[in-house]
Amino acid sequence: MPALGPRQVEPDAWQEWLKEGATLLGRRPMLTLKWTVVSLFLFYMSHRMSWPEFRYSSHFFLVGLGLMLFIRLASAVDNRRRTGWRDLLPTNRDAVLALGLAAALFAILTALGAMLGPLADAFRQTVEGFGLWSPVTAEGLPAPPPLSQLLLGPVLVPGGTVGLALVASLALLLAFGQFFLLPMMVLHQPPLPPAMVMSARAYPLNPVPIMGLSGVLMLAPLLLVISLGWVGMVVVPYAGSVLYVAYRDVFLGEAEAAGEPLDDDAEELPHGYPR
Repeated sequence: MPALGPRQVEPDAWQEWLKEGATLLGRRPMLTLKWTVVSLFLFYMSHRMSWPEFRYSSHFFLVGLGLMLFIRLASAVDNRRRTGWRDLLPTNRDAVLALGLAAALFAILTALGAMLGPLADAFRQTVEGFGLWSPVTAEGLPAPPPLSQLLLGPVLVPGGTVGLALVASLALLLAFGQFFLLPMMVLHQPPLPPAMVMSARAYPLNPVPIMGLSGVLMLAPLLLVISLGWVGMVVVPYAGSVLYVAYRDVFLGEAEAAGEPLDDDAEELPHGYPR
């Protein structure tokens, strides 16, 4: 799978990326569902952490790992590879990249703390007004913060918090010209500095598709609110698939899927199965 370097694509290519991302996931629905459940379990466990700073950082870290996992899955489906579970697991290289993404996001959010404080207060007042949370328990003790309570699960666990963490991660990648970085690192393992330069070079060639994706991303928080957070349960798999499709089009010169779907009954074979 040699990379060709960035090329100019059609202005409406971003619409096809969104469609093709969903198509690839639909080719192997059971495999996608299995890994989605695994991802959601990890997000749920991280959400139960009592230290807020570590909890938020772990969400960003898991989003990065999840994106790279589903990039691998989309690539395997697209190229008709029967893939064992070990082939989809993130590598140490992925973990370092996800950690860097999480650190950058946490640093930005910390810098914006003065702006986020009023939003947090407004959220507490809203959930209290709807009867979803009370500042004191039935025993008269101070109640845990709303975000740590399972009662708000349909809104925030794992949907809303996962969705917002993903929106923040993708916004950072788009803003710094690194939307194609994760699939490039996953599929070709280049050194990081030249990969970042190459990813940024794709932007001047494709301003309209990048702006289209940015517009979709701006609407994502509204979709989270309308769906009460449930759309957040599928955004990480879908976003990983879209990242792969966009990279395939811009860097590999392939606008359409490679072949027919595999039989889902044979979706996971032992590690090392000849391909």
